[in-house]
Amino acid sequence: MNAAVKMIGKHAAGKVKRNPNADNPYMEWVEVWKNGKCKRKKQERPIPDGLSANDGKILRKIRKKAYHYDQSFTCCCFGFRFGWSAIIGLIPLIGDIIEVLMSLSLIRAASKLDGDGLPNRLYRMMVINIVIDFAAGFVPILGDIVDALYRANTRNAWLLDAYLTEKAALQKAGLVVVGGEEKTQGRQQTMKGDRDVEQGLDSMGGVGQGPMTPAVLPPTRTPAPRANMAPLPPRPGPPGRNLTGRQMRDPRDHR
Repeated sequence: MNAAVKMIGKHAAGKVKRNPNADNPYMEWVEVWKNGKCKRKKQERPIPDGLSANDGKILRKIRKKAYHYDQSFTCCCFGFRFGWSAIIGLIPLIGDIIEVLMSLSLIRAASKLDGDGLPNRLYRMMVINIVIDFAAGFVPILGDIVDALYRANTRNAWLLDAYLTEKAALQKAGLVVVGGEEKTQGRQQTMKGDRDVEQGLDSMGGVGQGPMTPAVLPPTRTPAPRANMAPLPPRPGPPGRNLTGRQMRDPRDHR
């Protein structure tokens, strides 16, 4: 994965909404002008422009689940919002375990992002939020209130939102290219280029080279057979002596 995508995980915490307890990660209020009057309308938050289809689907899923877990209901007396996580957490021990499993399912979904998945720093921050929420649940009564106020799922949704917003900006600028289609296309182009180079080298191998013929070597001189050689002329004079001092006899004296 591109190094720029890993770096934005370190700065995601600074881009998170400062009040995750009040900000809805899934819905937002927008101003709509109708008949010359400005009205406020609640609608789903848009997906950052430039984000891949897979990352956008994961972000929308986590936003929606975090909203249902933490803010899907409203208290009629105080206007306080709470979700299924706070209701399930009222069950002693078992409710806390189920609540942790629900929160971990969001991290599991976020790990399927394009590229290398969730950065390690962001992953640790999400797990810490879940641990704090789980530890607070062991305190009787007060722990359930802290659990409903802390909203670990909403905090994790905002962490992911900040990370993917910066990632989308980098992808839109062309600084980061991730995803199966882009990687596959780049690999095919590389393989095609390698084949072209190999073919070019093969075609250049025969340029300016004709068929090689073996060099013509001169015939070697073979010695004449001993039968055809002329007889040695008779040795003139008396026989001599060898190195031992003995007189040498000429075999022709017996004839």
